[in-house]
Amino acid sequence: MSESFFVLAAVFIALGAIGFAYRVYIDRDRDLPPRISADYIRGLNLVLNRQTDEALELFVQMAKVDEDTLETHFALGHLFRRRGEVERAIRVHENLLARPNLNDAQRHQAVYSLAEDYLGAGLFDRAEKLFSELVESPTLAEAALEKLVHIYEREREWLKAIDARRTLEIPTGEKSPQIAHYWCELADQARQKGDLAAAREHLRNTIRSETGAVRGTLIRASISREEGNHTQALVLYEQVLTANRHFIAEMLPAVLDSFRTLGRLNDFDAEIDRWVSRDPTLRRDFAYATIIGDLTGSKALDRCVEEFVFGNDVLASLVNADELKALPEAERAPALARIAKGLRQIALSNARYRCANCGYSTQRFIWHCPSCKLWETMRPIQNFQLEAMLS
Repeated sequence: MSESFFVLAAVFIALGAIGFAYRVYIDRDRDLPPRISADYIRGLNLVLNRQTDEALELFVQMAKVDEDTLETHFALGHLFRRRGEVERAIRVHENLLARPNLNDAQRHQAVYSLAEDYLGAGLFDRAEKLFSELVESPTLAEAALEKLVHIYEREREWLKAIDARRTLEIPTGEKSPQIAHYWCELADQARQKGDLAAAREHLRNTIRSETGAVRGTLIRASISREEGNHTQALVLYEQVLTANRHFIAEMLPAVLDSFRTLGRLNDFDAEIDRWVSRDPTLRRDFAYATIIGDLTGSKALDRCVEEFVFGNDVLASLVNADELKALPEAERAPALARIAKGLRQIALSNARYRCANCGYSTQRFIWHCPSCKLWETMRPIQNFQLEAMLS
């Protein structure tokens, strides 16, 4: 018998004991002898004999729905759901809803519990329908809307998610930063379908959060590139770099490609040197993006990689930096290219991004953490884990 069943049994034994004590107290005042339900005794015997299914079935039958046992029903359904026995949880809550004597608050709680059962079973359409019935509930509207948002995000129904989030905003007046990402998702969908006009229309609504605005700018840059307007794309990419350096590895290949398409590689090198001179710490970011993206053709990026290799104590000891520096440039460049290839293999065999909230890690950048369900929490790791190579 599983540990969770012992917890379940303990709960109902406790509930039964409390109910029995209460009846003793009432019967004492009435000068009546205390009574213990024969079904309750039978249920305890089934528990002690480890007849799991029979005991649970009996407890379901014993829990008559009235003011004293209603919470017992809810607790029973919750425990079934926690144990993964969703079908039984559904049966408990459907049985509750079939009772004619529930008041509005009790019925809303039963609907919410049944919707959670459906959600746990992956029956999203049924869960959505029930949660939607509760959006006017005085006690459960906010909780139901949060569940609806979860369903809509999972099912990628972004317009419905926007409506639900906006309804959640009404009581406090606070703007939800998530809505900006919903519009970005719609813009990306439209762009991939070739409907650039619709994509631009969606992007008008992406300024609710700092990162949402940055994401919108990245999408605008992609649209400009697809339309052949590389000059405009470069302006937009520079805005992103100014606002948030986390996206260098994601956008540098596109930036290099746009400069190359325009025949302006010398200008690209000048821009990289300008950024590095203003903020030397960017050199490492550019080196990492160059290695990960396997970028070639830029002397400025090659210098960033070379300085990164020579400036990293662990890496310098691995590749014998002094000997490498002494090589003629014609020999040093191919050696550095081989080193970059090895570093890229190391990086691509490990996670490159980690959620700042829950620690979920992934190889590719994503805006929505699938673990904690938060937006804008992914951060680049940019760690080649060189120390492991020395052990």
